[in-house]
Amino acid sequence: MLNAGGNLPQNALALNRLCGAYWAPLYAYLRRQGHTPHNAQDLTQGFLARVIARDDLGTVGPEKGRFRTFLLTALRNFTIKRALYDKALKRGGSHPSLSIDPEEAERLCGPDLNSESAELAYDRRWCRTILAHAFQRLRDEQSARGRLSLFESLAPFLDGADSGDYEAVSKRLGLNPGTVAVTVHRLRSRLRELVRAEVAQTVASSSQVEEELKYLMDVWQR
Repeated sequence: MLNAGGNLPQNALALNRLCGAYWAPLYAYLRRQGHTPHNAQDLTQGFLARVIARDDLGTVGPEKGRFRTFLLTALRNFTIKRALYDKALKRGGSHPSLSIDPEEAERLCGPDLNSESAELAYDRRWCRTILAHAFQRLRDEQSARGRLSLFESLAPFLDGADSGDYEAVSKRLGLNPGTVAVTVHRLRSRLRELVRAEVAQTVASSSQVEEELKYLMDVWQR
């Protein structure tokens, strides 16, 4: 659930986490708009610092919808008003700005910069970010259970396309192919649950989760 608004300490932490998690789609949007890597980095960092400092998310209610839409609309307004160099933020204020590594930003967002529009680049990177976070959570879960080596061996199968060779993997792991198939099926199911959980944190109500999932699936398939 999107609960990062308001003045409670846990809400401030949630806002910082959301901003830290979803900077890449904003960067991709700005790059596809024609900004240089340096300008896109500065704009993204300045924008997110301003959102956090002003607690802008506190104004987002269920009727205003998705965090994805809110951020993009707010970013557009921010760039139009040229608020990047707000004096309070230039002095540092009490809110640390998000640190973005330029090389990492270009590496992450590169695949989306050939999208037909800046909006599609933004949404595709948003989708990739959701999937990456869910995948990392699944990896962390498996690692905590002492199954990291098994997970990494089976990870190539988790995209839903059985392009790998269960027989070869099962021999390497000392398992029968049926066990490998069942384990992959369970990992895929858990990954879908984690994707849903990630999406649920970026919408204002549980009723919007299915709609957002469907939209992101459509974007991913374009």
